[in-house]
Amino acid sequence: MTKLSKMLPACGFVIAVALVCVTSSFKGATQKGNVDDLYTFMYNPPSTDPDPLYSKASVENEANWTYAPEETCETGTVKACTIEASQVDASNPSAPELLSAENITAVENGASIAHVTSTFDGTGTTNINNKVN
Repeated sequence: MTKLSKMLPACGFVIAVALVCVTSSFKGATQKGNVDDLYTFMYNPPSTDPDPLYSKASVENEANWTYAPEETCETGTVKACTIEASQVDASNPSAPELLSAENITAVENGASIAHVTSTFDGTGTTNINNKVN
């Protein structure tokens, strides 16, 4: 019985080390731009042709959207204004860039002015703000 009582602390230590190893192996890997992080981008129409300022192609082009964390728009359904997106390259936290994986979808009205109808933000929710004319 004395041998067993001397071995119990050593067994407890081994079990504790094993638990630490097992639980630390399930830690999530760090990643750039967590899929749950949403960033606000504002539409900046191109200043040159061939695309008219608010054409469907221009609105769907991720290069025409710039990071604007404090920007708000008067809500409407006529022109693209802001979106919240998670598909970004956030390696530079002060200036994240919208990725093509955001998959912006726009629809033009009769006057060739497009507004955003949907995006893929990775979470199933998004915030789209179009503005009045």
